[in-house]
This record gives sequence, structure tokens and C-alpha cells, in this order.
Amino acid sequence: MTKNSTELAKTLTVGQAIGLAITIVVGSGLLVLPGLAYQQVQGAALYAWIVDALIVIPLLVIFAFLGANFPSAGGIAGFLQAGFSRRAGAATEVLLLGTFSLGIPAIALTGGNYFATAVGGGEKTAIAATLGLLLMAGLVNFLGAKVSGRVQQVLAFTLIGLLVIVAVVALLFGDTTAGTGVPPLAEWTNGLPVMGMVFFAYTGWEMLSFTAEEYRNPKRDFPIAVAASFISVILLYLGIALAVQLTLAPSNEHVTTAPVAALLFSFLGEASGRFVGVLGVVIIAANLIGATWAASRLVFSSAREGLLPKVLSRLDAGTQSPRIALVSVILLFSGVVVLQATKVISLQSLLQVAGQNFFLLYGLSVAAYLKLVPRTSYKVFGVLTLLLVVAVMGTFSWWILYPISLLIIGYTVSGLRNNQSKLEELHQNG
Repeated sequence: MTKNSTELAKTLTVGQAIGLAITIVVGSGLLVLPGLAYQQVQGAALYAWIVDALIVIPLLVIFAFLGANFPSAGGIAGFLQAGFSRRAGAATEVLLLGTFSLGIPAIALTGGNYFATAVGGGEKTAIAATLGLLLMAGLVNFLGAKVSGRVQQVLAFTLIGLLVIVAVVALLFGDTTAGTGVPPLAEWTNGLPVMGMVFFAYTGWEMLSFTAEEYRNPKRDFPIAVAASFISVILLYLGIALAVQLTLAPSNEHVTTAPVAALLFSFLGEASGRFVGVLGVVIIAANLIGATWAASRLVFSSAREGLLPKVLSRLDAGTQSPRIALVSVILLFSGVVVLQATKVISLQSLLQVAGQNFFLLYGLSVAAYLKLVPRTSYKVFGVLTLLLVVAVMGTFSWWILYPISLLIIGYTVSGLRNNQSKLEELHQNG
């Protein structure tokens, strides 16, 4: 690869891909949503976790197919562009930018809250820690994909093991009568109001798609990374969610900000709660490394395609990574954190909107899949999955207007830029 190449270096192995997938998916969704969902719908929250897990399976099958066969730094936008047109890809890029700019700061804010819980600090401590976590994620990625991939692999398997221990210990030694428990299966529909928010915990695989261009063997490694990470994540989520609503009361002061820390604090005391608080910060740090990696690749790809300024598509000669794009997303995310700190938008709203946006992005991926697959049987599977997505979207609030607006803006701006390019070409030829 030459130094002037516009393609990213192919450095990811299958082991690093699995580690990256796990750390991208597991983050604030695990560390805060079990408590938020539990507070809103009590014990029925567990059913929201289960239904969302079932819903995501066909979506991941589609993601595995698309990532293996159409690897691109553009991720989902690249899928839409391959299936439909550049304007469809551009519209998706704007939606992704609008989604990442809410979801990733929400992840960082969750880490800041866990840090404040661990050290006994207040709101200012949490905000300072949030900005510090974003800076750390930027610095690790600044060193290049090879370094970041190795860090992700080590963190993923260590942290997942520790969190499994937390869930098991809480269920075995905690007071399982302190919470509301799990209601009868007939009441599963009571969990519907939080399904959109809980789905945020099942996002991340779409971020993984932005790294497909950097796999050594994407056709083999991408599906393996998706499947292995899904099994690990589901078991972990259900264990933590069950432990929260069996051993914690909805009125617990930490249930909506640091429920995992509250699990051990409830029966082992302050020291254990602080230990889990530190663990939560490390998990968020790992999650942010992968998330900012994905976001910088989106910005890089969008600039390479002409939607964003070309300067953002420059690659560093040494690491062959988009450092300018990386710095730009860290600054953007930090700005959103400041808005949350000044009460312009709440953490719950960030999670709610990002979760709904990500679900819509899964739907767009299904549409691209329907366009790209050749076999009728595959198309039938895609249609059934799309109907499922549309049905779930019926439970979303008026916030759905936000992603729809982003799609319209992206599609319109891309058309205007395309017309401008044609006029400039005609002028040059004339």
C-alpha cells in the first residue's frame, strides 16, 4: 500500500475482530439501561431485553452477509450505496453522523457517572471524567488500528469475564427479594414502552461494519466476529438485567445511574460498589475506543465520497489511519457532553433517540440486503425481517421525526452537491 492510498490498512485479525465487536457493543447499554428500564416498567423490563435479543438475530444475520460481501469504511452507508445509489448512501451517512453524535457522548457520560460513583464525586467530577474518557479514546486510536485492535482484544475478554462474575455473585449471594422480581409471561407487553431504549444496548454491530475495510479476511472474519460476540453479549445482558430487578428496589438511588455498581454495593458494602464503579469506567473506556474508531471511519469515508470536506479523508502516512477525522469526532462528542452538562439535553433523551436511530439504521440495512441478495429465499427472509422492524418502530415516540429529518437532509444535500459537480464539469469542458 502506498502512502498516498485512500484505502485503510488491513490489520485486523479474527481474534481482534471478536474483541472489537464485544467492546463496541458492551458499554453504556449494559451499565445504565438495566436500571433505567427497570425503573420505568418494573419487572417487565426483562421481557424487553429478551424480545430485543430475539429481534436482533435476523438483523445480525443480514449484517454478517453485508459486512462479509461488501466491506467498506462506510459501513451501513456503504451497504445502501452499493444497493441503491450514492444519494442513498449520503442520506445514511448524515443519519449515522446524527446518531453517533448522540449515542457516543451518552456512552462517555455513563462512564463519567460510574467514575463519580467510584470516587464519591459529584456532577462536576462526572463531566470531567467524561471528557477525559473521550480524550483517552482519541489518543489510543491516534496510535493506529494495530495498537487499538490489540488493546480491544485484551480488554474484551477480561472485562466480560469479570462482569459475568458480578452477575453470578449478585444472584447467588444478594437479597433476591429486594426487587420486584419477574412478572408472569402474560404481562410481557408491559415491557414494550422501553423496547426502543433497551435496543440501544443491542447496537454496536452496525459500528463494527465501519471496520470491515480493515479486516485481513472480511468474508470469513466478519461473520465469526458477529456470531461470537452476539452469544457472549446476550448471556451477559440477561444475567445483569435479571440480577438488577431481583436484588435492587426501583427506588435505589443508583439504579438509574450505576445499577451494576449498586448490585454489589447492596450486600458487600461501599468498597465493592466502588470496585464495580472502576470496572464500569474501564468497560466504557474500551467501548469508546471502538466507537470512536467506527465514527472516525464514517467521517473519513463520507469525506472520501465528497459529502464532507476532503481534508477529513486524509490518511496519516505512518499509521495509514484518518487522524484528522478522528480529532474532528472527538471535538464533536465533547461539544454534546457540554450541552448535556448545561441541561440542554438529558442522558435519557440521548439514549432514547440514539436507540431509535440505530434501530432505523438496521431497517435500512435490511432494505440494502433485499436489493443485493440474489436468491428468492433470502429475499423472503429479508421481507419478514423488515416487517418485524416496521412493527417495532410503531412503539417509538415522536422522536422518530429526528432520523427521518436527517435522511431527508442528507439526500437533498447529496443531490445539490452532485448537481454542482456536474455544472462545474460542464463549465470546465465548455
